[in-house]
Amino acid sequence: MRSSLGLVSRLRSGPLAAWTAAWLAGHAASDEVLRATVGDDAPHLVGGLGDFDSELVPLSQVLVAWRRAGGAVRLVLPVAGDVRGLPGPAQFRSAALEAGEAVCGTALGIVPSVIEHAPSSAPPTVLWQAFDCTPAPPDFIAVADAQYELTTAIRESASALSAADVAGWIDDIADALHDARRAGEQLNLPPGFPPRAVALIAQAERLQAVLDLAAQDPTGGAIDRTGISARRDALRPLATAVRRARLAGYNALADAPQS
Repeated sequence: MRSSLGLVSRLRSGPLAAWTAAWLAGHAASDEVLRATVGDDAPHLVGGLGDFDSELVPLSQVLVAWRRAGGAVRLVLPVAGDVRGLPGPAQFRSAALEAGEAVCGTALGIVPSVIEHAPSSAPPTVLWQAFDCTPAPPDFIAVADAQYELTTAIRESASALSAADVAGWIDDIADALHDARRAGEQLNLPPGFPPRAVALIAQAERLQAVLDLAAQDPTGGAIDRTGISARRDALRPLATAVRRARLAGYNALADAPQS
């Protein structure tokens, strides 16, 4: 489960949450957590962490802090209008909203900032900012429910796009939506990760790549404002379902009953 999907944008917080959950459960080593999270990036650093507040430290120091604090570590993907599962204080909530992703432990949350160096061949630079955070009720999403919602959103978005008749782009996204139904890419996830969650993440990540493609082409073949609005409206429920599927998938191990 360790090959790359080659997406337009890569979620750093998802693998970190999934692998940290495996590590805390004794199913992975800390070095594996770091390798999976960093991937092809330059080594990740963290600012604002506790006793090291004035300096940048390796990401491994966050793992130590999470283990010491106990409790689950979870992915959050907040957007304006939906911040379920995102704890306070306000400074952390604001940073997580701006980034669109974060990882939260019992009393410590971290938010990534990614600097790409294209067209240079230098690897991306990732700096995590640490925040003390307050407990928040987890935003539990069952994998089965997220899968049903995603399947429904794919069907409804494809139908809406067809009805909008956005020439030129509709065929490309229709093919991508069809491919997403049978997405089976191997992911960088811990050994023994729940199989249904693996399948859900694979599908959600493929669909996220479709949405990233759509964001790069705001008109998408539409020739007037009505067509552009119809395309945007058709994709909005899909974006929500993809986000919820990613949450359910990457948090599946953290949400699993502890024996």
